Amino acid sequence: MGAPSLWRLSTRHLIDVAHDDSIRIRRASTADAEPLARGVIEGVEDYPSFAPPGWTAPSFEAELEHLRAALPDPDVCCLIAESEGALIGQITMLPAARSGRPVEDSSLAHISNLVVRRDYWGVGLAGDLHRAALQAASAAGFTELRLFVAAGQARARRFYEREGWRPVGDPFDDPTWGLTFMEYRYRLPDR
Repeated sequence: MGAPSLWRLSTRHLIDVAHDDSIRIRRASTADAEPLARGVIEGVEDYPSFAPPGWTAPSFEAELEHLRAALPDPDVCCLIAESEGALIGQITMLPAARSGRPVEDSSLAHISNLVVRRDYWGVGLAGDLHRAALQAASAAGFTELRLFVAAGQARARRFYEREGWRPVGDPFDDPTWGLTFMEYRYRLPDR
């Protein structure tokens, strides 16, 4: 049995999750690649505060190229939050077997790039995006999720732990990012 398909998800799982009527969560398309890339680059602006000396973020161009290749992929589900037509948050999910650190487990999804624009911090949007991703993963048939968070990214780690994620294993160095990461797992409730 292959991994569940995220492409065929009904949009009813992706809309009106936010508690604020001015915010809409929807599935991203290739037309969203540029604002998504900007969001990722803005999302790592504080990484130099905990990264090794000389660390540099990925370039906008590299992130844009990555997104243009990933977004049409039926195994990739990127959800965006928007308000008045502007992207204010995002989260991406794909089968863990298709991630940068693949695991052959068709019940395991990988989450990445939960990013919220700084002027929307503290309003619950990260939680809304997180819940939308959990709903999408459950609807697609996944039973467990995993993510990697930079070990020095204390704010993000606190968020995930509050949301029920648990660290597993030892920290690991990722040569692509040049950072040490922690793996977290989240078990979806039985349906």
